[in-house]
Amino acid sequence: MKRIVLSLLLVVFARSYAMAAGPAFENRLKDHPSPYLAMHGEDPVHWQTWGREAVQLAKKLNRPLFVSSGYFSCHWCHVMQRESYRDPEVAKFLNTWFIPVKVDRELNPALDSHLIEFVQLTRGRAGWPLNVFLTPEGYPIVGITYLPKANFLDLLKQLRDRWQSEPDELRRLAQDAMDEWRAMRQPTDIPVMPKMPVAPKFIEQAGKLMDELSGGFGEQNKFPMTPQMRVLLKVRNNSKTQKKVNEFLRLTLDNMARLGMHDLVGGGFFRYVVDPGWQTPHYEKMLYDNAQLVSLYLQAAADLDEPRYRDTATETLDFMLREMWRDNHFIGSFSAVDAQGREGAYYLWTDEALGKMLSDEELRLAEIAWFDDGIARSEWGKLPRWKRMPAEISRRTGQSVDSIKQRLEVIRGKMLKVRAARLLPADDKGLAAWNGLALSALADAVAAGGGDAYRHYADRLAGYLATKLWDGKRLVRALDGDKLLAEGTLQDYALVAKGLQDWGRVSDQARYTNLAGRLVQMTWKRFYQNDRWLETDTPLIPMLDGKLALDDNPLPSATALVTGLTLVADNLQKNTPLQKMASTHLDQVRARLSDAIFWYASYVEWLDRN
Repeated sequence: MKRIVLSLLLVVFARSYAMAAGPAFENRLKDHPSPYLAMHGEDPVHWQTWGREAVQLAKKLNRPLFVSSGYFSCHWCHVMQRESYRDPEVAKFLNTWFIPVKVDRELNPALDSHLIEFVQLTRGRAGWPLNVFLTPEGYPIVGITYLPKANFLDLLKQLRDRWQSEPDELRRLAQDAMDEWRAMRQPTDIPVMPKMPVAPKFIEQAGKLMDELSGGFGEQNKFPMTPQMRVLLKVRNNSKTQKKVNEFLRLTLDNMARLGMHDLVGGGFFRYVVDPGWQTPHYEKMLYDNAQLVSLYLQAAADLDEPRYRDTATETLDFMLREMWRDNHFIGSFSAVDAQGREGAYYLWTDEALGKMLSDEELRLAEIAWFDDGIARSEWGKLPRWKRMPAEISRRTGQSVDSIKQRLEVIRGKMLKVRAARLLPADDKGLAAWNGLALSALADAVAAGGGDAYRHYADRLAGYLATKLWDGKRLVRALDGDKLLAEGTLQDYALVAKGLQDWGRVSDQARYTNLAGRLVQMTWKRFYQNDRWLETDTPLIPMLDGKLALDDNPLPSATALVTGLTLVADNLQKNTPLQKMASTHLDQVRARLSDAIFWYASYVEWLDRN
């Protein structure tokens, strides 16, 4: 497939063509309620929103669709906008020869997932901004991520020339590639597999990816990979390598909390780091990461008997409530760039800024504890990271650990006060799925002995999900005031059901566990067809027609959550048809995905239970 799709770029035609005929259209994103789409509202590109109208326009004008997917907090999305989408030459080319469509991936996760999979298959890696050219019928031709303006313009010209000279051939190649892709995703025969435990296989696969020197998985960028970490915590006791796994878990959790992924001043975690040593973050903060990490650190505090992890969880949840809470729900994210477009500048400190706010004694302590001269600085300053922990400083200075902690807390308070005057753009969408994760985090915090404040916020959030985003017949993904912003997806139904189930159980409120059960039943009915899971029930293009299962990437697998809830929810255990579907689905996952179970970690518990 990779050979077929990439071959589309090899032929470049020297001929020129007359301007494409067709009615004029304009940028439709101005004042859009999605902050990401709204920021493109002044681009000279005639952006359309994703929907039936855009697809029909492509067919009417016989132009390829150019679908550009991203999100508000994405640094390289801002860069490509600045370099290309605000450039008149690029805009004229897109407007004349293509139907340009801007997609907020957070509002259209099914489409984004589909296009991400295509780019990964054809390019070997994918990310955002995600840019895919499709035939008017919806067959992907070629996909890219960020490209500098010159390279992007060259690609546009190549595709324009090829489409003008051989549109039928491009259609045929794209459809052939789609057929190969569909065959990969939906094998005709699923073998019968013996019901052997999969946890040992999961641990074995995880072991091959562990970075035993620095923690985390892989040897380049480091992501939290929270679903895999949570499963390792659960199954490690059944492993012959339990000691090794425990050491890996502690190393990873400590480095995530102490180094560049964690915001030492304000709390909370960044989305990932760009180096294997956890030093330099990619500065966006996402609700889904922080909610999952609250639950992970609480679980680790109990399972590994490490009270410091509980402190990390509490600090992260307090950050979420202080900075991401709006009325009765959490917003989605904070941008990687500040209001002046500077990546990371909101979190960074110059020597001059530190000298103005801190006394000489405080500055010396901050340098000893948090600032390492060996770490390269950004042009905007340096990021606080734990260089020496209070216990080590105590041994060096003879001061008590408590005294050092108190002094550092005073310094942190001063820095937080100064930082509060800086401006950091936020994406204020209240997404159902991500708030479902946040409700689970609040439930975990209350179950772990958290205070009444957490219980108060959990009740308000549960009420918002149960009465605002759920209308008794359907679940919506997000609202703009009282207007629909996006329909609920498989992800939303699964994660909201899980959050309501968790909070109903902890708070002993049957109305929430009952609603969770109803959402699970609706999920099977709406999204499970012919042994495949649909991510959306309103597909507009081919190949949004279902997968065997969703992976953990980076949210927990929605299909695994629905399956697990079906097996454990009291009000579903006597539902024989649902139980049979769940069992059949797990058998299919066991047969087809066991060799890649690390990427479907959320299934491990249910496969070994079934």
